[in-house]
Amino acid sequence: MTASTSRRTANRAFALRTVAAWILYAVGLGIAVAVDGTGFPAWIPALLVIPAVILLALANIGMYRSGDEFQQRKIAEAVMVAFVVSTGLILAVGVLQFFLIPDLNWIFAFSILMVSWAAGTVVSAVRYR
Repeated sequence: MTASTSRRTANRAFALRTVAAWILYAVGLGIAVAVDGTGFPAWIPALLVIPAVILLALANIGMYRSGDEFQQRKIAEAVMVAFVVSTGLILAVGVLQFFLIPDLNWIFAFSILMVSWAAGTVVSAVRYR
């Protein structure tokens, strides 16, 4: 198998798993909205999130493993920067919620993680130019 064939296979697997996860998220959200206020247990549609999370994790792990050592190093560095930055910021926000700022939605913490992951990707790309 050539490098371009293996890359194409990895990209297809990533796309398939990601789209399947999005579909599961959409179905879970659709069911949750449809049964809201009917007395149907809300945790049942929430269970559809679990396989979606597993699919997204497998997609990202597979994409990481399909890269060469240089690509893996760049990805690992971006994730490391994201972890270090977001952990400190999320901890600071959590402490400040006790004293100064109002309670924030969990999506705020997620956005901190995503922004710091993007920053880590930029740092890694600039470093290995």
